[in-house]
Amino acid sequence: MPDFKLSFQEEVRRLARKEVKAASETIAAQQKTIRELTKRIDALEKKQATAVPVVVENKPADVPADAGKLRFSPKTIQILRKKYGISQKAVAAIFGVTPFTVSHWELGKNRPRPNQIATLKSLMKLGKRQFGVILAEKAPAEFAAKKEAAKKAKPAKKAKAPKAAKTVKATKKAKAPKATKKVAAPAPTVATDKVISVKPN
Repeated sequence: MPDFKLSFQEEVRRLARKEVKAASETIAAQQKTIRELTKRIDALEKKQATAVPVVVENKPADVPADAGKLRFSPKTIQILRKKYGISQKAVAAIFGVTPFTVSHWELGKNRPRPNQIATLKSLMKLGKRQFGVILAEKAPAEFAAKKEAAKKAKPAKKAKAPKAAKTVKATKKAKAPKATKKVAAPAPTVATDKVISVKPN
């Protein structure tokens, strides 16, 4: 029994030493990585301190050259919505703004950015199918609702009535037999009862 106890204790110590050694190696590797990252950070900070500052002009990339000349009227948004039958929510999804902003555009309380005005002009030139592709991408819920409403509004096609079978031409009416001519009966002879008497001389 004492031998078993001693061997068990020795095994526990061996496993503990093994775990400690593995943990020490992991810690050493992490410390090495931290030292390398610290050196890189120091080098980048020194490089940034000696670099010449560059002024970048804050100009949207998609703004056309004549953006300042673009005109905007609040009625344009109303015309767009009426043309394609969409809501303010759909317009907001296309332009990446809130419906509240679109409402202000329509009321003339606010003005879209130059690049948004250019996009608006382009949308007005599209056909309904081309606009439908954009609407399906930007506002799929609105596109699906419009499609469903169009199906309901479309009258169902009337079933074609079966063609009536061709009637057989009626046979020609048989000619009625000609009435036979009535033959006049001979006039009846009148019998005379008178007796002719001869007088003697």
